Amino acid sequence: MSSERKLAMRISLNALEHLGMNLYSNVPAVLSEVVANAWDADAAKVDVHLDKAAGIITIDDDGTGMTRDEVIDRFLTVGFRRRSKLGDETPKGRRPMGRKGIGKLSTFSIAKSVEVYTEREGERTAFRMDRDAIRQKIEAAGNELYEPEEIAEWPQDHLGGTRIVLSGLVRNMTKMTDAGLRRRVARRFSIIGPKNGFTVQVNGKEITAEDRGYHGALEYLWVYGDQAETIGLAKNLKRPAEDRSVAVTTNLGDPNLSLRGWIGTVERPAQLKDEEGDNLNRIALFMRGKLAQEDILDDFAQKEIYADYVIGELHCDELDLDEEADIATSSRQSLKQDDPRYQKLRSAVLAELRHIAGQWTDLRNEDGTKFARSVPAVADWLDGLSGETR
Repeated sequence: MSSERKLAMRISLNALEHLGMNLYSNVPAVLSEVVANAWDADAAKVDVHLDKAAGIITIDDDGTGMTRDEVIDRFLTVGFRRRSKLGDETPKGRRPMGRKGIGKLSTFSIAKSVEVYTEREGERTAFRMDRDAIRQKIEAAGNELYEPEEIAEWPQDHLGGTRIVLSGLVRNMTKMTDAGLRRRVARRFSIIGPKNGFTVQVNGKEITAEDRGYHGALEYLWVYGDQAETIGLAKNLKRPAEDRSVAVTTNLGDPNLSLRGWIGTVERPAQLKDEEGDNLNRIALFMRGKLAQEDILDDFAQKEIYADYVIGELHCDELDLDEEADIATSSRQSLKQDDPRYQKLRSAVLAELRHIAGQWTDLRNEDGTKFARSVPAVADWLDGLSGETR
């Protein structure tokens, strides 16, 4: 043991405050960073166990795990640039989501203690990081070197890959349900499911695209690229989805950019409020299968009535090319609006919104008339009217 390298993390208090403790404000956002790391580790399965009574969240994945040296050089090195060091493709052919090497610090924004158990090539490494101990050490001595507490005991039910245990949770978990957590995690990823060989469970129940909970409310739908899954889940559409792939490619005006996804409208604005009170009247933007900006609809400041009925999911992987400048803001929750790539995307989406606005009123009027005439008494009454009155 004496010849082994000591586990150590170098980080300034300022960086810990801004990149860790204050990075995210809710449990689903933090869990999304851990799930993204599991994806990058080529995991096929992630199990999230939420113990509200004990205030503990345990996340297990069956990915590649880490050797002791990899823990030190990658996990405990804040700012480790995965793509430039390891390449922009995993052994399974996945495009890694991690870029800056700071997502792991997000766990400190909801937990006081973080335990890590990881195994690779028969080598096991386990340690505990204490948020308050890190702060006290740095504040007392101005020392940027923190040595986590090594854990000798290995959990018998952890058979490989990586386990992360979050305890001493500082966020209120009493109102969080399993269904609510599945819903919120599902809305942050488009790669969860058998199609991508990546399943995520919350307390034993698998997350599916249907957990997002809003497809059934869609009344009209405009799609970009192959959206068979979305169309299949949108069981209450009044018209077939309109394919706008050619139009959006033309409006992007850049062969190096592409846009996939969908924009839809619901029958009633109230349908865009979920059980947790989240506002779904938004267009989410994804990069590499992970939520990059929760809402871009608000950027357009649309004042027309139709905008209150809009929801959508758009994907643009070319915004996250490693050879290009990082387009994400320091909070990792939105994109730099002055970036030329974002400006082109914004222009194309605005053109789509104008197209949708132009169709929406006519579609509603036509379908409203059809519905009204399906009631015999109303049809007879309408037929008895004439001119402007009718």
